[in-house]
Amino acid sequence: MSKRCREPERTCVGCRVSQPQVNLVRYVLSPQQQLLVDYRQKLPGRGVYTCCEIDCVVKAVERKQLQRGLKTEQLQVDSEQVVESIIGTLLQRVENLLGMARKSGQAVSGSQAILTGLKRNDSFAFVLLSDDVSTGIAEKVLNAARSQHVEVFKMLSKGRIGEILGKGERSVAALQAGKLANAIKLEVQRYKRMSREN
Repeated sequence: MSKRCREPERTCVGCRVSQPQVNLVRYVLSPQQQLLVDYRQKLPGRGVYTCCEIDCVVKAVERKQLQRGLKTEQLQVDSEQVVESIIGTLLQRVENLLGMARKSGQAVSGSQAILTGLKRNDSFAFVLLSDDVSTGIAEKVLNAARSQHVEVFKMLSKGRIGEILGKGERSVAALQAGKLANAIKLEVQRYKRMSREN
């Protein structure tokens, strides 16, 4: 009988808590000796890790833990730049995954389609509202989603959501429940935490 492989664990150099490596953000040095955020954890070389939390990144930078872990004292690190780099990476990841959801037919868009789906109790993992959605539409969608216990996130412009989904402007989108939706939800939650948005 084979034992189940355990997830490899790493320690966050900010808070010193160990957790599965996949939950952490990895950093490596580029050949030019610059700090790179290796979010997909695929780049070669020595890596150090932090939680995907602003406080952990700031602590790691203030205590020079990234330099220590990467064995380079010369490295200049700015916590704001590191946070911005992670936020940019997360945004790109959300957009790429939404594009995959469109190609696989797992994304629904348009306020009327979403409201109808919520009324029918379609299996939506979550609803995405654009940053520039009208107040009226936002209230209707939020009320309908709340009644079905479906989580709602607000990010991206309606132009950008429409572009990713291959449509005109879309102020509302929803993801069918499944692995892909769970992956997108995780990245959206991380993005919200890192950018300190509600």
